[in-house]
Amino acid sequence: MAFAGRRRTERLQTLALLLRAVPIGEADLVVTFFTEERGLLAALARGARRSAKRFVGLEPMHLLRLALDERPGAELGVLSEASIEHPRLHLTSNLARLEAAGRALRWVRDIAPAHTAEPEVWRELNRLLDELDEAPRRGPAEADAPALPPDAALVTTGLRLLGAFGWGLDLSRCVSCGRACAQGTSALADPARGGLVCRACGGGRLLLRAELRERLAAIAEGGEGTIPLDDLRTAFDLVEGALTAHASGR
Repeated sequence: MAFAGRRRTERLQTLALLLRAVPIGEADLVVTFFTEERGLLAALARGARRSAKRFVGLEPMHLLRLALDERPGAELGVLSEASIEHPRLHLTSNLARLEAAGRALRWVRDIAPAHTAEPEVWRELNRLLDELDEAPRRGPAEADAPALPPDAALVTTGLRLLGAFGWGLDLSRCVSCGRACAQGTSALADPARGGLVCRACGGGRLLLRAELRERLAAIAEGGEGTIPLDDLRTAFDLVEGALTAHASGR
């Protein structure tokens, strides 16, 4: 009688960001990564809590280089090595920037599909982390300029993540009836419904001033723009609400 051989493992080497690490037993970790090559992956890091040699810098925010073994059909890979490819030491020393970066990592962890490369998401996430890491290192010409809060960069990233996942907000017309919103006018928005909702269709809980609406639309399309500080809370609620709605709907 012939017995099926063991399924062969595949060695994957990729750049990655650590999204979560959960202790298992006395020495192991179950780690979740967002990787350049395969998107969201989970792996078992045997002895990671005892050995710093094989898993150097196994912590969030830094860009990591991994070697892990995957077996077809297995829920977890096995992490073989991890090292820091690009440290982000300035980011990890600032609480506000650390919190903003952590929120972006949670967005991706909650929304990204497993084992699916998302190159645009990968670029946007690393762009944000690099921006937050660079922010404290301001040159003489920038010393007197007010520093933008980390949430401003986070809103920009959130808008582009929504677009990259195929859930871009519609900020030009009602998502229910399709009625266009005239240029230069304020509008109501419902994050859970994906954009503007006119009063005839029930409206939305957020009021977007005309200037804010147009800036958000430009940023979502890849343009540059600064969100007015007075509007930052509204912009953040819009982006966070939309991402949370998609995460809860998975």
